[in-house]
Amino acid sequence: MRHLFFLVAFAVAYVLAARAQTIDTAILGTVLDPAGAPVSGATVTILQPTTGLSRVSVTSQEGTYEARYLVPGEYVVETGPAGFRRERRTGVVIQLGQQARIDFSLLVGTVEETMEVSTGVPLLQTENATIAGVVDQERVESLPINGRRFDDLAVLTPGVIVYNPDLHSSSTDGSEIGGNGGRLIWGQVNVDGITMVNNRHNYVNVYPSLDAIEEFKVQTGNYSAEYGGNAGTNINIQIKSGTKQFHGNIFEFFRNEALDARNYFLPAPQPKNELRQNQFGGTLGGPVWKNKTFFFASYEGIRSIADSPSQGIVLTQGQRNGDFSYLLPAVQLIDPKTGAPIPGNIILPGQIDTVAQNIVNQYMPLPNIPGATTPNSTNYAGSSRGDLTVHQGIIRVDHYFSTKDQLFAHYIYAHRNFPLTEINPNFKFTGTYPIHNFQAQYIHTFSPSFMNEFRAGFDLENVAQLGTHRTAGFIESLGITGMKVNGPNGRPLRVDEEGFPLLGISGYIGMGDDFSASNLDNSRTYQFVDNVSFIKGKHTFKVGGDVRRLLDDATTNNTPFGDLSFTGDLSGDAAADYMLGIPRTVLTPEGVPITAARQWRFAFYGQDDWKVTPKLTLNLGLRYDLFNPPHDINHSIYTLDFITNPAAPAFIPVTDPIWTLSHRDFSPRLGFAYSLTPNMVVRGGYGVFYFGGQFDHINILQLNPPTAGSVTILNQSGVGNLTTIENPMPPSANLASPPNAVTLPSDGKHPDTYVQNWNLQAARQFGKNDVVEVGYVGSKGTHVDTSFRYNWNQPDPGPGDIQSRRPYPTLSRIRMQSYGSNTIYHSLQARFEHRLSKQLNLTTAYTYSHLIDDSANTTNDGGCQCQNPRNIKAERASSLFDQRHVLVVGYVWDIPFAKSWKGPAGTLASGWSFQGIVTLASGNPFDIQESSDTQNNDGIYERPSLTGQKISTANRSPDHWFNTNAFKPSILVYGDSPRNPVVGPGKHEFDLSLGKTFKMPYRENHSLQFRAEFFNAFNTPQFANPDRFLGDGDFGKITNTNLPNRELQFGLKYKF
Repeated sequence: MRHLFFLVAFAVAYVLAARAQTIDTAILGTVLDPAGAPVSGATVTILQPTTGLSRVSVTSQEGTYEARYLVPGEYVVETGPAGFRRERRTGVVIQLGQQARIDFSLLVGTVEETMEVSTGVPLLQTENATIAGVVDQERVESLPINGRRFDDLAVLTPGVIVYNPDLHSSSTDGSEIGGNGGRLIWGQVNVDGITMVNNRHNYVNVYPSLDAIEEFKVQTGNYSAEYGGNAGTNINIQIKSGTKQFHGNIFEFFRNEALDARNYFLPAPQPKNELRQNQFGGTLGGPVWKNKTFFFASYEGIRSIADSPSQGIVLTQGQRNGDFSYLLPAVQLIDPKTGAPIPGNIILPGQIDTVAQNIVNQYMPLPNIPGATTPNSTNYAGSSRGDLTVHQGIIRVDHYFSTKDQLFAHYIYAHRNFPLTEINPNFKFTGTYPIHNFQAQYIHTFSPSFMNEFRAGFDLENVAQLGTHRTAGFIESLGITGMKVNGPNGRPLRVDEEGFPLLGISGYIGMGDDFSASNLDNSRTYQFVDNVSFIKGKHTFKVGGDVRRLLDDATTNNTPFGDLSFTGDLSGDAAADYMLGIPRTVLTPEGVPITAARQWRFAFYGQDDWKVTPKLTLNLGLRYDLFNPPHDINHSIYTLDFITNPAAPAFIPVTDPIWTLSHRDFSPRLGFAYSLTPNMVVRGGYGVFYFGGQFDHINILQLNPPTAGSVTILNQSGVGNLTTIENPMPPSANLASPPNAVTLPSDGKHPDTYVQNWNLQAARQFGKNDVVEVGYVGSKGTHVDTSFRYNWNQPDPGPGDIQSRRPYPTLSRIRMQSYGSNTIYHSLQARFEHRLSKQLNLTTAYTYSHLIDDSANTTNDGGCQCQNPRNIKAERASSLFDQRHVLVVGYVWDIPFAKSWKGPAGTLASGWSFQGIVTLASGNPFDIQESSDTQNNDGIYERPSLTGQKISTANRSPDHWFNTNAFKPSILVYGDSPRNPVVGPGKHEFDLSLGKTFKMPYRENHSLQFRAEFFNAFNTPQFANPDRFLGDGDFGKITNTNLPNRELQFGLKYKF
């Protein structure tokens, strides 16, 4: 039945057309006679000079014409019906997703007479109410971007903020931007109309080379009904196409830490973090078959070595031989087995655990700092080192069968290889990330007013991040037995689940592998899209649908191989505990189960853009999304059954459907654009946007027993048989607590997250080159995914044993997946744009906003940082991601100096350019929390109480960011401090670029460009938030930065 439904749905999608994630770029307008009456039957020709291809449209009875599905770029638009003088508009530049209006008011004459008008870029958006911005090719290629990732330029659109500002200075994948109060995971990124995001976390899985991008469009709200499945920022990237002439480039960008300024918190003589980075590649595009077939190809490689020096403490040779006499007289060691003192603090050879001794000798380095011979003091200098290698290739082919039929396809391949070595060089993991993205599109024009577009695509990301100790029998080779089963159910581990357990000696560098050495994620998406566009009178209709098959095979774990902690609570010293081979606690292995999630998604829409009058356009749309509940074909996920035995819920397999299917995801889209004058337009609208979710919300259920899960074993000095490193999980072990759990609501309900978005804006064009837009934008998120501690203590904190006060004492913490959170966002947004006047392009985006929510996490797991989960309404406050003021200015200036000079003087003095991005932003609010369980309710988000003093301080500095005396511990009571009461440091960053272009004398259109790029050019420390945990020694003090200090990059590019 399920397959029959899919076949029927797909047939409907194909016949009616699918919801396009494409960007419909068009030229449209009206042809009028001298009296202002419409001219019907007039032929309008739209020519693309770079390819020599043209499209023809014929005006309707109302005198209107349209040409859709155009490639962004420059066009010539021409018309000249009999009896009128021919009129040609040249230099018409349209951007991605723009419906550019080119109207004609014809004069009486003959077709031999031609009037030519240079038009340029239409600056006013007069056809819809979409909140969006386009970053064109010049800004993509010219503006200084640290890490050369396109989405850093999304902030040139008002309402967009960066959640993790330091992420983009590296080569880590994963977009970290949001718009108009939307959460990070609500976003969508498409390349040529096909999705390019990971199904588990919904992040971007590859960043196309900047030199391969024609331009991209950032839609933050009230977009057409053809877009959906996401409730946040929608980014569409257009890959370059080939032209009738060969064009290309070769480039190299170079970075070295010797060119960078020191970090504010790393003064001399401490060594800088090493960085050696090269980004290089090239592009080539041109014709294959004249006026028929064109190709474009690009390659980019990255070679980056990042070395972060650090220091720590390792066991000395004396400690490894059992000599702890240096602790006397302050500390007298105790034998945990007998409770008797160890004479002279000398652990005899017969008392030393041989397994522990062999492991430390093989897997922990000896001291290497000259003169550092004192135990328990810094004696080892090392570094964590990452070696990144990236290959990325893109090829796109466009073929025009005729003016009615065109086909294009692209293939993107990227491969990242990232071996990372920790400060302890015996522990490393290698991450490999191959990515494939394929798409094909076919467009057929039945008539100038009736077109069909079909797309099919496939996206694959295969993450494998594995340690070097995942081999059969490895744990036995260490001398450790009994850890080849997971706890608490004792499921035997597979061979590929074995690894090196964490061996943590308090105060010393670690040994062992954590979850970062056992991460698998194979994400695949099949997508089929079809759209039909047709014009009827004053109406432009689009109908369609989208069919997607999502698959994701992934692991989720915290301690896959187990964790043995040596704390000093047993003998009096952590290192002595280790040499005796007796851990304080043992966290049993979880194993590495694999969830194989599968899901179908369907969407259908209809859109009517109605030109009510020459001045007024209405945008009327309705969309329907159907997100089938995902399921796990490996049957590896479990939840809790609260119905059969409410007093002691048991783990049961999750059955299909995992939750109730929602049939009510209808999304109306309403908008208008009214031209008050030819140079001023008012736009507004309202829309609903549903979010299809991410697989991480079901993958996390694999942490439950019997698939995974973990329990804690506790050793107590002189009590019973002690657990040892040789046999850390004996049957007689003393369990410190029952297992944790993650669960779904027992009623099976899962309302889909949706966002309502509304806006009212006015735009005014000044002259040919300037436009100002100002308006209000708001949004409200409902059924926002979150989670809370379901198995909390009884209503109030207080004294006494925690476990006995739990509603379900057979379990420890229970994390309940929930969908009851809410957000609200209000903003004033303004944009100023100046284009092409004296070679200066300038974009200014300003946002004054307030984002309020009742849960904190905007990334992957929707975690609720709430103090009292029974009163989530009390958590309503400014969001962690509220940025009250954001101002971003981007500029590209080709300096008009000495252009007419000849000879060597002209060569040296001309061809200079100056580019930059200025970012001024407020800080983010953050929470103040207790550093320990002062409320005695097992809370991990406990807030302190207020003393009555002001939180702010007049003399704010990195050493004293707020008044720490305004807070006091909340002893056995809920703290009365509000959520997010302090605002952190803002951002004041100036990124600059100076370039020099040399024209090659031997060939026209050949040039060599040199660039010097300065990130954080004025070396202003971009401080991170201060320590926010009451009780920490650095409470209220800033100890690190969000961004590096000044960094310098050189670039060289040959263009032809």
